[in-house]
Amino acid sequence: MRITSVEARRYRVDFDPPFRAAWDPIPRDHQVATLVGVHTDEGLSGWASGDALPDRALLESCLVGVDPLRTELVREIGETVDFHGSRPWIAEAAVWDLVGQATGQPVWRLLGGRSDRLLAYASSGELVEPDERARRCVALRDAGVKAVKIRFHHADWRDDVAVVEGVRDAVGSDLQLMVDANQGWRMPGDLEPRWDVATAAQVARALEPLGIYWLEEPLRTDDVDGYAALRRLTSLRLAAGEMVRSAQEARDLVVRGGIDVLQCDAVLSLGVGGCRRAAGLADLMGRSWSPHTWSNGYGLLVNLHAALAFSTVPFVEVPFDPPAWSAERRDWLLPAPIQIAPDGTIAPPEGTGLGVTPDLDALERWRIA
Repeated sequence: MRITSVEARRYRVDFDPPFRAAWDPIPRDHQVATLVGVHTDEGLSGWASGDALPDRALLESCLVGVDPLRTELVREIGETVDFHGSRPWIAEAAVWDLVGQATGQPVWRLLGGRSDRLLAYASSGELVEPDERARRCVALRDAGVKAVKIRFHHADWRDDVAVVEGVRDAVGSDLQLMVDANQGWRMPGDLEPRWDVATAAQVARALEPLGIYWLEEPLRTDDVDGYAALRRLTSLRLAAGEMVRSAQEARDLVVRGGIDVLQCDAVLSLGVGGCRRAAGLADLMGRSWSPHTWSNGYGLLVNLHAALAFSTVPFVEVPFDPPAWSAERRDWLLPAPIQIAPDGTIAPPEGTGLGVTPDLDALERWRIA
């Protein structure tokens, strides 16, 4: 079997009402997504999404003629394209979907098959009032969800800590809470100042009594020395690295920065194969890997397969903050939304590869290229 072409289809879906993401100063009234198909001379195709693919032609020129089962070769080709241009990892994910179909196995089993289900942590995203955040967390707990991640966004971090205190008072000890400080990176044009180590340490100490499972991205991603200093100042788990561009950045956050949870996203950072290598390094260091999954439904699906295969964390991120960010709004690219089960666990659809085949005819109404 040989790869014959790499196809990219672009779609746009409008959001009404707009989604007010905590990390983006501009409310989102639409989402643009690229669906990538990797085709072969045997008639099999793999599909994935989660990011743009502006270097499609370059990637295709490097992949045509390659046996898709040589997944390490595909990853290495992706690294060369990543170095010179854009992030190519949704094409690599499509290759994994293809390989799963060719071998009759789901991707999570091909990659190692450590788990077949994980506990979902509902990852919040919208800016809402403290009482509303507490109400939503109670509703999620009552629906069977076992963990929720709360995002910081106030100008004064003490106001954000007060939100977490309110949630903890409302849900008691029955719900694990993570906190995302959103300090690792900024959206284009967002020049809001980042925290320094002293601020991050004050925040961590204020959160310690609240039983927080981890504190995510309290510093810039490239502040490795800052993470090392912060590691000595708090007992909280520290998580970071969701958008690292290279394996060396991921390595340094674990080895030099001492973070506890590496979060590189398989469709945005390092790819499936690269995340597997980074997860292995973290495991050897007594740390762990658990992916960032906020892109679209396909991005969640790819990272879910990877997490099932080689994450040692009992939870996996599931973007879910109803009613603003429902499974249906998140998964519009998929034939059907991926749901959290009543027991709080999540698993991909049954089937080979990623377990889904895109309905290209149904998606045509949103196609823009």
